[in-house]
Amino acid sequence: MTPPKLSFLIINHNYGRYVGQAISSVLSQTYDDLECLVVDNASTDDSRDVIGRFANTDPRLAVEYLDNNLHQMGAFLHVLDRLGGELVCIVDADDFLFANFAAFHAQLHCDCPTIGATSSGVLETDHFGRPLSSGFAWLLHLRVGRPFDRDRLNSDHMILEGRERELLWQHSTVIGPHEPGWHWSPGTANMYKRHYLARCKPSRAVVGNAATDNYFMPFVHALAGSACIDLPLSAYRIHGSNVHGAQPSMPGLRTFSKAAHQRSCARRSAIVRELASRARDFVSTHGRAFWSLMDAPSVPDGVSLDTYFNDPVIQEILHDHFDEILAACGEAETREALTARMGQKGYKHFLASRGQRKSSAG
Repeated sequence: MTPPKLSFLIINHNYGRYVGQAISSVLSQTYDDLECLVVDNASTDDSRDVIGRFANTDPRLAVEYLDNNLHQMGAFLHVLDRLGGELVCIVDADDFLFANFAAFHAQLHCDCPTIGATSSGVLETDHFGRPLSSGFAWLLHLRVGRPFDRDRLNSDHMILEGRERELLWQHSTVIGPHEPGWHWSPGTANMYKRHYLARCKPSRAVVGNAATDNYFMPFVHALAGSACIDLPLSAYRIHGSNVHGAQPSMPGLRTFSKAAHQRSCARRSAIVRELASRARDFVSTHGRAFWSLMDAPSVPDGVSLDTYFNDPVIQEILHDHFDEILAACGEAETREALTARMGQKGYKHFLASRGQRKSSAG
C-alpha cells in the first residue's frame, strides 16, 4: 500500500493580500504527493492577478475562477467530486501552512486508519504573519480522548522518521466519536478522509456563507472519531475581518463574536436535516448509533439534548422527515429515542403539533 495522496483546496474571496502565501505554503510542503486546487469565489480585488502569477509554476496546481460567489461550502461542493486525494484539507486563503503540516497529518492518518479527521494546533498571527499566541488548541480536548498508543500501530508507512515520528506520537490525542465537545482548531488546521466528506456532504448547499469545518468536523467525528496533534502546524491569521474568531484566544477559551457563535449553532442544524432526510441510509451503516449521530450538532456547544431537540428549528426538521425516520427506525425505537431526548412532555407536544400539521395539510 502506498502513502496517501493529499488534496489541498484553497477557497478565496477578496484575500489578494494573503492568498499568495497560502498557495506557496501548500506547494512548499515536505510531503509532496499532493494536489492543490485554488477556487476563486468571484473576487473583485487583485486576487486573480496574485493567483495568476503561479500559473505554470507547478504541475500539482490547478485554478478555477468562478463568476459568482458560492461562499466556502458552495465552492467546496462544486469541486468535491474532482478532488483526487484520499485526504483533504480545506485551506482558508488568509491562513498558511508550515512545511511539515502535510507530513504530520498524513502520518497520523496512516497510523490511525479508522479515524475520519485530524486537527493540529495553530499559531495565531497578526495581519503581517507575526505571532500573537499559540492558540492553546490542546486545552480544547484536555479532559477527553486518549494518548496515541503505539502498541496499536497499524501502519508501516514511514512518512516521518525518527525523532519527528516520536514527536507526533507524543503530542497526539485520539478522540472517540462518543466524546462530547468541540475538540478541534479552525478550518485550515483540519484534514479529512475524503470518503467521509462524500458520505456526509449536504445534498443541498447550506444557505449563507457556511464554514465547512462547522458542518463537517462534528459530523465526520460522529461517524468515525478524530485525532488531534498538539503542535502548531499552521498559522491562523487574525486581521479584523475574520468571519469567526477576530481576537487572539486565551488559555482554555475559544474566542468568537456572539453573532458568529449563533450562526455556527444554526448552521449545524443542517447535520440533523441531512441525517433525518437520509435516515435509512445512515441506519443501514450505523444501526442504533444513528441517534448518536443525530446528537452530534448539540455537543460542540454543550447544549443539553432536551434543549436541543425541543428547539423549534430542530423540531421543524424532524416534522419534515418524520416518515423517513419511522421507516428507518420503526415506531417503537423512534418513540424511545425521541422521548429520551425531548422528555415525555416534549415528545407528546411534538406528536400533538405533528397532528395539527397533518390536519392543516388535509
